[in-house]
Amino acid sequence: MKKFVLFIAMLSLLLSPSLIADAHSGRTDSKGGHNCSDKSIAKGLCTGYHYHNGGSGSSSSISSSTPKYTAPKQTYVSAPKPVLIMADVYINNVAQNYNPGAYIKNNTTLVPMKAIFESLGATLAYDNATKKVTAYKDNKKIVIGVGNKKAYIEANGVTSGIDLNQAAEIYQGTTMVPLRFVSQSLSANITFDEALSIVSITTK
Repeated sequence: MKKFVLFIAMLSLLLSPSLIADAHSGRTDSKGGHNCSDKSIAKGLCTGYHYHNGGSGSSSSISSSTPKYTAPKQTYVSAPKPVLIMADVYINNVAQNYNPGAYIKNNTTLVPMKAIFESLGATLAYDNATKKVTAYKDNKKIVIGVGNKKAYIEANGVTSGIDLNQAAEIYQGTTMVPLRFVSQSLSANITFDEALSIVSITTK
């Protein structure tokens, strides 16, 4: 009886390495694991991918890598800039060469204030701190601020306001004002040929 038990024990020891060898071929990847062979799966020795010798995961059939979530890229579309239509300027039927010149923006014609006012005999001063332009002609003092739709005229001690349909703005370093403001502040006659984009200014 003792010999029989000893024989069984020795037989078990001999078969164990064979079973282990069937379950694990000894080939592992860089992570210390591998996929089970069809024979090992059939015998129930293992399933799927698993690790050996302290590999980086547990001996289960989970995937060795987890897909990363990538947030979709957001696209921002900026508002289109207004289209500027350039216009020619004539003062008393003489063509003027201004840089920058007059242009039409949002259905309003804007002209270079300093160039136009000086051509009409006014003097100007610009306050960079307040962004205000002050013009003087005869007994008039005219004040307009960049970004404002309100201008002021002082004459003979009386101050009156002028409402503008387009605020004064800076374009290429030059203060641009609505064409109508020239007429209102300097009492000049203004006409505009829309078909030819020509501004005509005549003094009274």
